[in-house]
Amino acid sequence: MKRIINIFNEGVLDLLANAGVAIPYFFCLTLYNQNKSIFVYALPFLMLYTFRALGMLLTTFITLPASTMLAMSSLFGVIGSLCILGAANPILGVIGGVLLGLASSWIWPYYLTVRSRGKMDKEFKFNRMHTLSVFLTLIILIAVQLIATKTKLLSLSFILLAFLFFAAMVGGMNITHRLTFYQGMEKKPRFKVNSLFSLIVLASLVMLVFIIRYTRLKAVSNTFDLLISVAAIMLFLFLAYYQIGIHKKIFPVSLVAINRGVVMNYVMLYAVFDSTIRFGFNSLMLIYAIYLIGFELGPVLLKKHQSWRYPLLLLGLVLALFNYTYFLGLFLCAIFVGTDNRILNDALYTHPNLDAERAFLIKYQLSCVGNVSQQLVYMTTIYFISYFMKINALGFFNSNVSSGPNGTILYGVHIFITAVVFLYAAVTFYFAREKE
Repeated sequence: MKRIINIFNEGVLDLLANAGVAIPYFFCLTLYNQNKSIFVYALPFLMLYTFRALGMLLTTFITLPASTMLAMSSLFGVIGSLCILGAANPILGVIGGVLLGLASSWIWPYYLTVRSRGKMDKEFKFNRMHTLSVFLTLIILIAVQLIATKTKLLSLSFILLAFLFFAAMVGGMNITHRLTFYQGMEKKPRFKVNSLFSLIVLASLVMLVFIIRYTRLKAVSNTFDLLISVAAIMLFLFLAYYQIGIHKKIFPVSLVAINRGVVMNYVMLYAVFDSTIRFGFNSLMLIYAIYLIGFELGPVLLKKHQSWRYPLLLLGLVLALFNYTYFLGLFLCAIFVGTDNRILNDALYTHPNLDAERAFLIKYQLSCVGNVSQQLVYMTTIYFISYFMKINALGFFNSNVSSGPNGTILYGVHIFITAVVFLYAAVTFYFAREKE
């Protein structure tokens, strides 16, 4: 019985690690959608979204081993889920959103690090029983979420999420206790003045990105939008400067990691808003399904033709310019991300200039740089247009907003954003092809 429980917990950990970015996001988004008239319910979603995007940059200042951070990310998930139960209180809502955002950001890279170490030392293997527990957990999760959504008792979802994060924490501890590599490991002291300064800059950037998120849900002046966006870009560029050292050390792999973040954000964030306004229906679930299918099929479809992944990405971006081929283009982008992700993992974990313990963290830090930079380009473009053309910026996210952009402006923004992503992907392709 104990062995079955342990396998179940480890399966739950695998599921949350793989889907930890999406599950709390959908739960908090559903909570907000069911309570749109009460703005306090937007706070958990906004904070989760902000700290999920920037959480990986925080790992620059964390020197704890992956085993400890894996347990901490699950613990944050437990506390954050329970705090959301009291989301009517803005303090609990903010704390819950922050902790769930950090849990979502951290659990996968730290789990990937621990799992890779276990495979390398042949002390942990994911078997069929683990896979069965993943499917069982997924069925329970979907069933509870459907019941909670129909009955509008979303507290059921967050109670289940807290339980699953607790099971994942126990499962992670089971795995790390079996790995001799982590026994007796302690953190290495490393904290410099410039790191403290960077942390202050990061905290400022977090607040600015939060405000940018806020302006998607509430109307504020166009001048305020523009000033906040420009200030966020300035701080972000300053913070990105501290990534240059590692960027030079592993170039051009660093470009590939940043490009991964840019493309993921294009598909999972930008395209959701753009297609919803363009086609007149909520495309969130459709795009998420397209992304998951493409991500999983990519390594299989291109197993013998990995060099095709960049041409497919560039073709996908071109197809995404046209309504009839829009979602096919996103599917090709997802195939690229899935294929490139596996190649990037192998390249980083075995890179001679990197500590294997931090390889995946560096990948997600650089990916986060790409993710946030693409978001800031998108938002700044919108705010510039809204400011100079006297348009309501909320019209780019909600078709029911009066004095929003017309179809010509929307399509112009789409061409510009897609061209920026295309340009960065082409530059990355040039250097990555030389390396390969």
